[in-house]
Amino acid sequence: MNKAILFSLENCVKCNQTKDLLIDRKDVEIVTFPHDFNKWTDDELDFAKTHDVLNDLQKTAPVLWLNGEKRVGYLRIRKWIQDSK
Repeated sequence: MNKAILFSLENCVKCNQTKDLLIDRKDVEIVTFPHDFNKWTDDELDFAKTHDVLNDLQKTAPVLWLNGEKRVGYLRIRKWIQDSK
């Protein structure tokens, strides 16, 4: 089974809406970073860079990462959730 990671930001309405859709999903890890990038730890920065989502998160959130593929934004992630049921 593939493991997906949802990258989200604190105090983000779309991120919270997306997390609500994923509440019962065991196959999606949810990672939440501070909304202010200046408050990110080195580990958080490294984790986002490793998954190539740093630039995406600076523009919009949330970002769903699945085996190197990304779905950026609430609507695209919601579609993936509906298609993967």
